[in-house]
Amino acid sequence: MGQTIEVSIDNQGGILLPQELKNRLGLSPGMTMLVEEDDQERVCLRVRTESTKLVDKQGVIVVRAEISDDLTNITRRERDYRLSDLLHRADR
Repeated sequence: MGQTIEVSIDNQGGILLPQELKNRLGLSPGMTMLVEEDDQERVCLRVRTESTKLVDKQGVIVVRAEISDDLTNITRRERDYRLSDLLHRADR
C-alpha cells in the first residue's frame, strides 16, 4: 500500500485531497470514486476505472452515457419529428 495522508471532512461531507495526490492519480472533477469500508473501521477510496453503462439510480436502471451531439440539435430534431407526426395524423 502507498502512503498515508491525513485529510479532514468539510461541512458538506467532502474530502479535499492534496493536489499532488490528485495529479499523481490523474483525478479530475466528475470522476467516480469507490469507497470501501472493512470490518475494522477502515475506509479505502479507489478510483473507478471501468465505465459501467448501466447503473441503479434509486431502483431505476439508467444508462450512463455522454451526449454525442449538441443538446439543442437533439431537441430540435425531436420537436420536428413530433410536429411532423402530428401533422401527418391530422391529414388522415
